[in-house]
Amino acid sequence: MVKWTRRSVLTATSLLVGGARAHAAGPRVVVLDWALTELALLLGVTPAAVAEAPYYRTRVATPNLPTAVVDVGLRAQPNLALIASLRPDLIVRLRHYGPRQARLEAIAPTLELAIYDADRRPYDRSLQALARLGDACGTAAEAPAVLARLDATLARASARLAAHRGRPVLIANFADDRRADVFGEGSLFQTALERIGLTNAYAGPTNMWGFATLGLDRLARVEGARLVALSPGPPAALARSALWRAMPAFQDVVTLPPVWVYGGLASMARFATLLADAIENAR
Repeated sequence: MVKWTRRSVLTATSLLVGGARAHAAGPRVVVLDWALTELALLLGVTPAAVAEAPYYRTRVATPNLPTAVVDVGLRAQPNLALIASLRPDLIVRLRHYGPRQARLEAIAPTLELAIYDADRRPYDRSLQALARLGDACGTAAEAPAVLARLDATLARASARLAAHRGRPVLIANFADDRRADVFGEGSLFQTALERIGLTNAYAGPTNMWGFATLGLDRLARVEGARLVALSPGPPAALARSALWRAMPAFQDVVTLPPVWVYGGLASMARFATLLADAIENAR
């Protein structure tokens, strides 16, 4: 099993954000979702506060969230009194998640955005969210540069993986030692694979977040693919088991550092770069 390195993390950390400019003046923004936090940071907007800010730094990681950003509690149940005390000019929330719009509107104007929805078009919705957030924060002029950096990041990953295009990959996030969430249509990981020229070994049905939960027996039937395990990877007991060693599908595994599976454009770019790192290091 290939382990990631500090170089991999540093490489991924430079994704997209290299050209972003921080705007000292601008609206005080509170963001209640991590994928939308990514978009704000890409646009050069440092939020005044983010829900579960410490966990963003470990689970999402890129773009960097400054330590001065206030943590306003759980994404599903943020501290509304604390948010009100910050006197925000704008609250940014994810559709279908967290407090009702009316409760937030009582504190400050609230922008509701969607990335993962029933239509399963997260890339298109990410672009729409980027544009609307830029308009709301006065940083719409930054969006073309954000997208240019995204294209350049994916192009670099594609060039690095050119020699590996004949082999499909299976992207899995292990829930426990019996099952894993496998990503396909409707995920930003799928869009990343398409942009970098790799084939997804899983073409079955998925939910609105772009994954399906499969048992080990289903995973073991996938032949000829490289298993890409998202951090923390297969449970240690499973990876040491005779069952794991006996299944040919599990003999070639790379494990990526943390990538937010419900992420936005930055997580998509981070995934592509870390995947290129892992596959190159596995040779």
